[in-house]
Amino acid sequence: MSDSGLEQARTRLARDQAALLAALVAGGPPPRGFDRAQLDVQRRILLAKRADTVARAAPGLPAALGEEFRGLFLAYARTRPLTGGYHRDAAAFADHLLAAGLPRAPGPRRRLADWRAAPRPPRSRLAAAVRALRPRAAPRPVRPTPRSAKGT
Repeated sequence: MSDSGLEQARTRLARDQAALLAALVAGGPPPRGFDRAQLDVQRRILLAKRADTVARAAPGLPAALGEEFRGLFLAYARTRPLTGGYHRDAAAFADHLLAAGLPRAPGPRRRLADWRAAPRPPRSRLAAAVRALRPRAAPRPVRPTPRSAKGT
């Protein structure tokens, strides 16, 4: 394959991968040749995993919203891909809800506003500093392959 043919193939592959990713995590249309029903199943699985991870990363958020958290988060995440990590995702979700006047009930809305206004717990910053200072594991040495018993 020529250099230009290889470059065209890479460009096509990148475009197709972007379309598949958009269909899975950003509400994009299913790419040609993909089963819509199977993509919907995979999309729901990825959204549920993201909701669970956000709930673990920012436990105050589902605590503030109660039973409404999952439904509101899934509706939010269907058309918004994850960018910047789960803590930022949780903050952006809270900002989105507050801007939209949600939740409607005053108790959960006040708890959500309080959660959003609170500074990040010091424990999180400390944990990040400890992780940054932790030495990284050295790569494992490559063992030489044993020689065949034949002919030795």
